[in-house]
Amino acid sequence: MKINKWKVFQVIQFVFFLTVSIFLFVRKVDGTGLENTTEVKWISFAIWLGFYLFLLALEYGIRFLVTIKNRR
Repeated sequence: MKINKWKVFQVIQFVFFLTVSIFLFVRKVDGTGLENTTEVKWISFAIWLGFYLFLLALEYGIRFLVTIKNRR
């Protein structure tokens, strides 16, 4: 059974994403020292999700380009 290094990296990255997401919802005080309300938690999560999706799009784009290059 051959394990693809890229898939292992994706799983590790997803676990990291989940860990940070849980942290964002569990913490009671944000980085500025203010109380973390539900609205602030959702805004923080939306920013984190946007960053994660940007990284995924970048990774898949690079992988797509490498796959095309290797087929030639």
